[in-house]
Amino acid sequence: MTTRGSVLGLGVVLLLVPVVIAGAFGALSGSSPGISSGALGITGPVGLTAAARQAGFHGQALRVAVAVGLAESGGDPTAKRPNPPTPGCLHGSLDRGGWQLNDCYHAEVTDACAYHLSCAAREAYRISAGGADWTSWTTFISGAWRAQLAAAVGAIATLDAASTVGGIPPGYGTPGPCGLARAADYTRHLVTELFGITDIGECALFTGHIPKSDHYPDANGQAHAIDVMVGTDTALGWQVAEWAAANAAALHIKYVLFAGEIIDFREPVPSWHACRDPTSSCATEHSDHVHVSTR
Repeated sequence: MTTRGSVLGLGVVLLLVPVVIAGAFGALSGSSPGISSGALGITGPVGLTAAARQAGFHGQALRVAVAVGLAESGGDPTAKRPNPPTPGCLHGSLDRGGWQLNDCYHAEVTDACAYHLSCAAREAYRISAGGADWTSWTTFISGAWRAQLAAAVGAIATLDAASTVGGIPPGYGTPGPCGLARAADYTRHLVTELFGITDIGECALFTGHIPKSDHYPDANGQAHAIDVMVGTDTALGWQVAEWAAANAAALHIKYVLFAGEIIDFREPVPSWHACRDPTSSCATEHSDHVHVSTR
């Protein structure tokens, strides 16, 4: 909960690189026109971290920003908590979004902004004076944010690992005879962490896919592709597809397929385009899932 500087009660107790939240969102807040779009379905510690980093937090201020957000909302951008009447807010008030921005003490922050992680992070940056003053948040005053510090540090490490040369941290990859190669396994892990999707097709023992499919194990018994199942949720499918394409270099991605379109990073100038053969599996078999092939 944000206040004017006095404690009015206790607060409610993963992305690869910043490009995962890029894109125009419009003027969500009166003080922050032209805000970039938020977490595209990415929530929790990683979502807060990505949004806070994009907003300008760094170093200790970033760690505190994420920990405060977790203590306030658990990283849920839709979180809301009503408050009883308090000085200056005689009709009660509502804490909103990832950083629980109060609609009375910070009425300048619109609901659209408060419930949108990227925009809310920008407002948190402004209200906290760039991370120098967190006394407007009751979870900071109470010390509740400290219990979330380890989770914040872990989320920051996840982003940092994916931003390093190579992009794939150690420990990923599953053994054969039908496992996943490191890049495919790490991509699968991030899709689950960032988007909450667990229905993901992995390795197949030479059935159910086209010849020489990346779903089939290589000489090491590892496949190099995943199918991220989204059902009829085309918007979610495009979120995953565009996120994967935006992070292709870090994740060693060869190409991404969805809804009859492909982007192939083996081409000189990769760009989304319709599958060239309208009768191919590229064009006809990827309406309910995003296919990601890795090197």
